[in-house]
Amino acid sequence: MQLDEYNPEQQYYVHSLGADAIQIVETRYDYSLILSPDQGVARWPVASVSELETDHLQPILAWQPDVVLLATGRRQRFPDRSIQIEMLRNNIGLEVMTLEAAARTFNVLASEDRRVVAALIWESASR
Repeated sequence: MQLDEYNPEQQYYVHSLGADAIQIVETRYDYSLILSPDQGVARWPVASVSELETDHLQPILAWQPDVVLLATGRRQRFPDRSIQIEMLRNNIGLEVMTLEAAARTFNVLASEDRRVVAALIWESASR
């Protein structure tokens, strides 16, 4: 899926999403990652939403976003309630969606200079 909703002046954005990788600017990734328009890309050791724990949120919280887009693969799956509670406790909005929806939404919010982080879970089943 080619994405066209991005600001080319933005440092980091989702260029495309395919069956085998997600492309951030010109680099392809086939593993879970977190993405910020200005902080960049970081590998994220989460293989599925079912294994997501509050400790996994620390690198996201360090980037101090206003909103986090949690992409749970090709299907929307909600994390354990403890994840939602931790985000609320830190005054950070959490939106749970598919990879495709998160990629599009990230580009739109980033182009509006919003403090957004996309937490993209790349499951082997979603490839």
